[in-house]
Amino acid sequence: MSERSALGMSDHLTVKDQRHPRRLHFCIDGQGPVTVLFEAGLGKSRSTWALAQPLVARFARTVVYDRAGLGRSDAAVAPRTFGALLRDHLSVLDTVVSGPCILVGHSYGGPIARLAAAERPDKVVGIVLVDEVSERAGADLLRRAMAGAGALYGGQVWLARVGLLGQALRRTYFRAVEGAALREVVIESGRVPAAKAARSEWQNMIAGMHDLEATGPHVPDIPLTEITSKRSSTPEEFENDFIYQSHKATAEAAIDGRHVSSRSRNHYIQLAEPRLVASEIERMSDRTRVRYSA
Repeated sequence: MSERSALGMSDHLTVKDQRHPRRLHFCIDGQGPVTVLFEAGLGKSRSTWALAQPLVARFARTVVYDRAGLGRSDAAVAPRTFGALLRDHLSVLDTVVSGPCILVGHSYGGPIARLAAAERPDKVVGIVLVDEVSERAGADLLRRAMAGAGALYGGQVWLARVGLLGQALRRTYFRAVEGAALREVVIESGRVPAAKAARSEWQNMIAGMHDLEATGPHVPDIPLTEITSKRSSTPEEFENDFIYQSHKATAEAAIDGRHVSSRSRNHYIQLAEPRLVASEIERMSDRTRVRYSA
């Protein structure tokens, strides 16, 4: 039976993982002719959209979900490779979304959304990428830039085992979140299975980026917006910001691309500047609705 969560009506769908059935949790809220499906970044649940999704639900039907082992979804048997993450996304897209859809992906969720859009061109009409991690940046460069991530995700498993991870997340990534959404983050993301799922995603990320780099760049033939965190302030810094340059190149390669920057340096733009993210999604929704209706 469906129940209400902080991000809408909560439900599950069943998928198979090496012949073992498991449940994927999702939430639906809002109404409209276009559905917006959100994809979280590395090791994060639906709660990463806790501030932006309610704004989008004012003008569109929204779907947020938890990949395997995160939030309220069952843990997976198989390693959390890029292909496994993409299959979770496509399961939600195929089952929960029936009409035209805009995909929104943050960080490592960006390439997941781009590949899903290419896999389902009959359904996906636009894409918004929030400070995504792109294969255009180069897998080896990303590995060096994220050199401390292994210790971070290993440390999160330890914090979960001693019951401190939920409060650590509350004071860091989710410090702007309040109320029921914050309570869900502390309880769900502070559990050991969630920390292990996040670690497995990290352990498989660089291999996934190498594969994407070898077969890409992947740019779906639909309108696309890149939102970049403002890590640079001078022309020289922008020139050397490989993340910014990867976003710029993707927007320029798209058939209808747009590239905008946030005001802050925060990688979690949807938590630091949720209205910026919502406004870019609304802009995409308005444009794709016209194209779809024409």
